[in-house]
Amino acid sequence: MNSIAINTLLTSLGLVAAGITGAFLLYRLVRWLALRADRSRYQIDGLVLRIIGRPLSVLLGLASVNYALYRIPQVQIQFDKWDGAQNAVLVLTGTWIFASLVKAVVREYGQPLAARTDTDVDERIVGLLDLTAVYLIWTAGILIALREVDIEVTAFIASLGIVGLAVALAARTVLSNVLAGITLTADRNFRVGDRIQVGDYIGDVLEINLHKTVIRTRDNEIVLIPNDVLGKEVIINHMLPEQITRIEMTIGIAYDADLDRATAILQEILRHSDRIHNDPEPEVNVAALGDNAVVLQILAWIDRPRGKRSVRNAVYRSTLARFAEVGIDIPFPQRTLHLARSAQDAFSVPARSSTS
Repeated sequence: MNSIAINTLLTSLGLVAAGITGAFLLYRLVRWLALRADRSRYQIDGLVLRIIGRPLSVLLGLASVNYALYRIPQVQIQFDKWDGAQNAVLVLTGTWIFASLVKAVVREYGQPLAARTDTDVDERIVGLLDLTAVYLIWTAGILIALREVDIEVTAFIASLGIVGLAVALAARTVLSNVLAGITLTADRNFRVGDRIQVGDYIGDVLEINLHKTVIRTRDNEIVLIPNDVLGKEVIINHMLPEQITRIEMTIGIAYDADLDRATAILQEILRHSDRIHNDPEPEVNVAALGDNAVVLQILAWIDRPRGKRSVRNAVYRSTLARFAEVGIDIPFPQRTLHLARSAQDAFSVPARSSTS
């Protein structure tokens, strides 16, 4: 190896060392500027500086290595065969910066906005959109970089389309649930904490995510309902449009009881209950004339659907106590049998003969 080659090699190594050192110093400088920019009114400045710091440092390091290697004749010959490699590196660096910018903007602004909502679905949607955007950006950047080095990408793009179609067909149920989850989130027909009824299930919503909704029934059972099913079912939200709901109760009194007095007692019990609204005013009506009793129907409004059982319990207990005080009977089922003369004769006991 002659002295010229040794000098070239040493110069190249020096350039590489200088480039790497410069890249490190550039990275530290950009980080310092980003910290100062975070204290300014425009926080986006610090965000952009943090994003471009690492890619620019890597680009400077690669540029120094490229220049150093290009000075070596044997390497220069190989570099000339790949004259688009430098452009490919620039494209990939730009892709890195753009993808990082999208990810940082979503994380800095999109996720805090989604966190203010009542459910975590918005956060999941933001995360999904973030991931999708980053993958699309990197896919486009890699394809452009491949074209710069004269690699045919038409067949690759066609393959991506076929693979995407196959994945979509295989995951159509998952995609259907995800789309239904996005629709449910956008419509906001129910939120976490609402009591809903779906088919035979009534329960409180615990979680709404992209592919299923979780509810807890009144029996403390956890039910997982796919969002695709929710999109096809009739959903009753007991918390909308307001959190008050109507409760219905029935009480039977004897036919010979004082109907007006029984009605007045029930209305008094309802008015003095701290859990029953007086506006709208509760109602007590005769609902039916049953086989054994006059059936009174109570219609009242309470604050929350979850309190129906406890309100019924309180009203029924108060009714039993008050009716017992005034002598109003709550009859139980009974039957009165009327026997014809032939039946009476058949069941009659013959009289005993007197003994002498």
